Amino acid sequence: MYELPIRLLSPSTILKRRKANSFELATLLCSYLIGNGFAACVVSGYATREIVNNDQRRVCCPYIPCQVQEGSEDEVIEPSKYQLRDPPDLRSRYLLELEEEKVAKIKEEERKREEAHLREIEDLERPTVDTKQGHRVHAWVAIIENAPWCYKPGYRETTIDPNTGERVLLPPSAFFIEPASGFRFEVDSPNYLAIESVWNQHNYYVNKQNPITDIKNMRWDFKATKNWEHFLPGEPFELRDDCVVPEDQEPLTTEEELEKEKHLDLPTSWVGPLSISMSQYEQRYPEGRKVIYFKRAIYERFAPYSNLLGLIKRLTLYETLNYENSTTRWEWYINRDDSLTMIVHDYGRKEIEEMFAKGRPDSLKALRRSSEPHRECRLTFFHQYRFDSLKELVYHPSYVQEHYDKRDDLLYYREFKNIPRDPVTMEDCKLTQITEKYHRNPEKEAVRNIATRTCYVDENRILLQFHYGEDCITASTRQFIKPPVSEMGEEVPYDSKCTSGYISNPWAPQPTHLELFLLLKEQLKAEEASTRAFFRRVVEIESLLRERKRQIDSPKLTFSLFDPLRNAEARRMRLEKYEQLRAREELIKQQQADFLAPYLVRLDESASNHGKLMAAYQDCKEDLRKFYNGLEEEMKVRLDELLSEENSLRRFLSKFQEHFADEEYDKFIMEGENIELSKNVVQMRIENLRDEYRQKAEHLEKALYEDERLGGSPLAVKIREP
Repeated sequence: MYELPIRLLSPSTILKRRKANSFELATLLCSYLIGNGFAACVVSGYATREIVNNDQRRVCCPYIPCQVQEGSEDEVIEPSKYQLRDPPDLRSRYLLELEEEKVAKIKEEERKREEAHLREIEDLERPTVDTKQGHRVHAWVAIIENAPWCYKPGYRETTIDPNTGERVLLPPSAFFIEPASGFRFEVDSPNYLAIESVWNQHNYYVNKQNPITDIKNMRWDFKATKNWEHFLPGEPFELRDDCVVPEDQEPLTTEEELEKEKHLDLPTSWVGPLSISMSQYEQRYPEGRKVIYFKRAIYERFAPYSNLLGLIKRLTLYETLNYENSTTRWEWYINRDDSLTMIVHDYGRKEIEEMFAKGRPDSLKALRRSSEPHRECRLTFFHQYRFDSLKELVYHPSYVQEHYDKRDDLLYYREFKNIPRDPVTMEDCKLTQITEKYHRNPEKEAVRNIATRTCYVDENRILLQFHYGEDCITASTRQFIKPPVSEMGEEVPYDSKCTSGYISNPWAPQPTHLELFLLLKEQLKAEEASTRAFFRRVVEIESLLRERKRQIDSPKLTFSLFDPLRNAEARRMRLEKYEQLRAREELIKQQQADFLAPYLVRLDESASNHGKLMAAYQDCKEDLRKFYNGLEEEMKVRLDELLSEENSLRRFLSKFQEHFADEEYDKFIMEGENIELSKNVVQMRIENLRDEYRQKAEHLEKALYEDERLGGSPLAVKIREP
């Protein structure tokens, strides 16, 4: 772009078209920044070829995630007071210095070679010379800090004037924002070459500073007319020295601004309010996708729900500038039913790592696997939400390693070694060795507190190592040779020759045969429990991996209950269902009630038709009479209770009225009035029940009279008799 555009489209039109040049983009961004309180201006000037063309193929990607492994932080390890001293160094210091000089010389040569190699690569990757350098017209946005009309907190810094002692604003400064990319640049950035003019909602300022290419040392005080020429005569009110709005004071209202002197009346803006609908905001990019080419990296962004995978970002790193031989790829996901958040592909190691958010039934946090078959698979869990406190699990066809955290039995590590399943005969895997490690239990003696248990299943041998005792430099051990399975019945046979051990404390008593027998039984039970745990774990891992494969092949997306864009259809369906239920209720209310139906169903089928109708008629009237009689009896019982209370209160007052004060006597009189009122209410309800019964009985007689099933029966004649 070598010439200024002949016209500028309005920001509202740009939002509809989703396409604009640099001047239109800068105007749109500046409008939003001014609306949020920033002192923003549109800058017209000259920029480099890469900035004008929005070419970022020589810019390092700023979105590469910084992967920090757990526990990689530098931890201060205090030296143990029991640590052995290093042996004295008897080597010649002269020879050591010669060796260090030789090593330093080699490192310096390697560093120089590396720097030369990097310079060579930079020379090869340097873009070609731009013959139009300094002639490419461009527009960007400048944020003026310490500007008088800036109302954004943190962008107005003050200082004490040494001459007057008053608090004044610091000299205005600026930084740039590129509207096409959104990156921030300082004023000394080599990407911007010269500034011709600046404008905002107040005025149009022409740069008079010489030279205009010295952006780094440019002064941004628009009040200085020797540096900036104003297109509109006069100054805006905010730039007057005697009318600077303090930072803690609200801006002037419209009426106050109209009272100030104006040199030019401008017409009202024809641009409507800049509004972005929720659907437009969610779409983010034209057609819901945007691709940015960085230096050896391709950064892709997607709108939410624009694909069935839930993918929103993807970053791929390459070895060359031509985007060949990808090395690493990151993929970010949202709204996944399986709580997947990110996938990292390491093509060098041929590894894939999946990361999940909280909320999965299996509490899976991360899954690292190899793209090659029959390789190690590492699973990390949110151990706080698992009953077994499993923190990390390493699965391989020939071994399984488990890491626990804060278990009640103090187990923190367990490893299973096995012979893998034969793919030909499909025989189950055979367990060969079990290793378990426990933390120290302070409630037990060290000689009885197991630190490591190793079960050699194929050798029928159990090896125990206990924790270190106090003032002991070695740990006690115990070994058991398990009896053959054929000799094991209900009781475990014990032979003292099948066990051996070492006690680290020579003054400690040797264990008795009974203690060794009980310890052997305990270890056999522990081995059996661990064996069952191994096979359960294998089934759990295999089912989890199968489920993950199914979730990858057929992903499902979820949406929030408060998402208006996704819940519109669900809301419509709920309203339709509600309308159907309400229409059904109205239809039921309008239909004539079938009084005889429940009575005809429960009658004896062997009876005649006339007998059925007669019995149903009598039962229907009898049930109605009993129902209202029951209600009337309840009201009469309540009436009798009130009469009894009234009589008791009268007798009590007639006998003890002289013993009460006037206030207490008034309370009893009020209570008697309440009883009288309740009695009148109950009598009124009894009369209402009788009237309601007469109306219901007449309605029932009329309904039975109009019933078609009674039209030709003798019962109908009997009913219709006057």
